[in-house]
Amino acid sequence: MLAQPSLPLNDAAGMHIAPDELAAVKKRMEAEDLTVLAYRFEGDKYCQAARFAAYADALGDRFIGKVLPDSAANPDSPMKNPHSVVTIHLIDEAGQPTVQARDEILDFFKMRLSE
Repeated sequence: MLAQPSLPLNDAAGMHIAPDELAAVKKRMEAEDLTVLAYRFEGDKYCQAARFAAYADALGDRFIGKVLPDSAANPDSPMKNPHSVVTIHLIDEAGQPTVQARDEILDFFKMRLSE
């Protein structure tokens, strides 16, 4: 599970993981039929589309990147850049995209932790 991975800040397409660690992750994902579920807002300045593209390149179809429109972010958040999908930008109301994302994440964890 990745939620708006923002590091490294100075490289929009960078991934905060060493190449050997990434290779180990990919090997385990293939061996155990695992996936990574990731979320970001479309206009996030810290977790840009280039980062999701890099993860998709590295992990292939095992990377499930989900992008929410900026309009789904809580406008009353103290942070104006839409960034934190399931925390400060969550709109905790039925039918909201951020609530749907939260519920998908919880279901993902339930599935993985009950196996």
